Amino acid sequence: MKSIENSIGSPPSAPRSPTYDHKWAICLTLFLGTLSVALSATAVDIAIPTIMSSLGSSLNKIQWVLTGFMITRTALLPSVGWLGDRLGDRGLFILSTSVFTLGSFLCGMSWSADSLIFFRIIQAIGAGPLIGVAMAIMYEAFPPQERGLAMGLFMTGWSLGPFFGPLLGGYLTEHVHWRAIFYINIPVGLLSIVAAFFVLPKMGVEQKKNPFDLPGAITMIAAIGMLLFALSQGQEMGWGSRYIVVLFAASSLFFLLFVILELRTRSPFVELRYFRSFTFSLSNLIIFFRVFGFRGTNFLISLFLQRGLNYSPIQAAFFLLPGAVITGIVSPVAGSISDRLNPRIPMVLGFIILIFTLYGLSTVTLWSSMAFIFFLLSMKSVGQSSLNAPLNTVALAALPTGTSRMGSGIIGMARGLGEAFGIAVLSFLLERYTYINLTYMSPVQGDRFSELQQLEATRHLGEFLTRAGLYGSALEDRAHSLLGRTLLGEAMTRAYQELFMLIAGIYLVLTFALFFLRSPKAATSK
Repeated sequence: MKSIENSIGSPPSAPRSPTYDHKWAICLTLFLGTLSVALSATAVDIAIPTIMSSLGSSLNKIQWVLTGFMITRTALLPSVGWLGDRLGDRGLFILSTSVFTLGSFLCGMSWSADSLIFFRIIQAIGAGPLIGVAMAIMYEAFPPQERGLAMGLFMTGWSLGPFFGPLLGGYLTEHVHWRAIFYINIPVGLLSIVAAFFVLPKMGVEQKKNPFDLPGAITMIAAIGMLLFALSQGQEMGWGSRYIVVLFAASSLFFLLFVILELRTRSPFVELRYFRSFTFSLSNLIIFFRVFGFRGTNFLISLFLQRGLNYSPIQAAFFLLPGAVITGIVSPVAGSISDRLNPRIPMVLGFIILIFTLYGLSTVTLWSSMAFIFFLLSMKSVGQSSLNAPLNTVALAALPTGTSRMGSGIIGMARGLGEAFGIAVLSFLLERYTYINLTYMSPVQGDRFSELQQLEATRHLGEFLTRAGLYGSALEDRAHSLLGRTLLGEAMTRAYQELFMLIAGIYLVLTFALFFLRSPKAATSK
């Protein structure tokens, strides 16, 4: 039977000599770099209102602080393969970390919204290749029988950002200054650069360097940029607006052109021939929808805690904090299990836990106990942490030896697109489901809330307010306002419940898809 390498039909990059002597020092160095990027990516979100007031900017402009970073980082993730061939893994990691650290310093020094947006793009230029090359170095630094553990340790650093980022951002914004969110990356970045210079091995540079695929890079960046911009602006401008439709159409056209160009060139910007491996293709599809559900669930939970239960941003962040501890413990354990047993075991277990957890979240109401919600969020972290390392390991193991750099870039792009789609699609569906529920909601039968029912509910609320000591002509207005808030809260709660069930359905499909993956041991033995 043909090997996976031959089935892909593409010459691999120069294989790198295995060296496992300093794997733990390498692990700590990479952890510092990836954690600083992960924290920065999420800590800024919570500071946006303060930054907007400080710089005197509109919401339409300041949102580019987030959108510009996301588009640039995602578009540059596949560049890891070409850049790594010229600089080597060590050189690319040092350069990427240096650019990211410089961008962080400049963001802290920004004097206007325009300057902050520009410096955030510089920060993202470093962040994009950094994540991909860090995954590749971690994968190569551990022996084959420990690469599941390696991916678990890598995902620990990357996954802690969504938990600690909002807490760190909220604290620094409230008690120090929003600029401190960027300055705190500087000492961590410098320490990571110095450690990388002495610890990371000097290998991975090709003797014969392929020419840069400029047409492929331009068409891919254009396709991803237009797609992510449409996703970020669609909710505000309307998904059916001519502007958004044109962006989606142009993105599709550039993507088609990109595929044609990449399949015809001998040294592509993104090696699409890797997708001839069914396991690699399916793994990336599962990673996309897993991240779609992960980011979407976190987005919905954060909104529910703050808008439904009236938590402050810092209170909501504290409520989610135990998930960081669980992630730090479970991710390496799941990776280690995938090394010793079939990687499908922790993946199936993780999805089963997530399905039951999301079913539990679909029953949560405004009156659910905090202990119940806390338990569900903790179990969600267990399920998510069981998936990260085995999925990455299976995907990279399906590729030829020495191509983990390009493979990591492709995986990172799938993850970045999953994040963007998860937030954009679920925010749209939340608004849509809330409107539908509000329109057709009835306390008993589910039909339209009739005028007679409104009068009856308003009368009862008026009696309640009277017993509370409220009198006068404003009593009826108060009753109508309270009724509207109550109905809106109920409609939104039902929308959250329906979306949690939707994500659970997606995870159920992904669970069945896992059985079509070939494990690394099976792949390498044939």
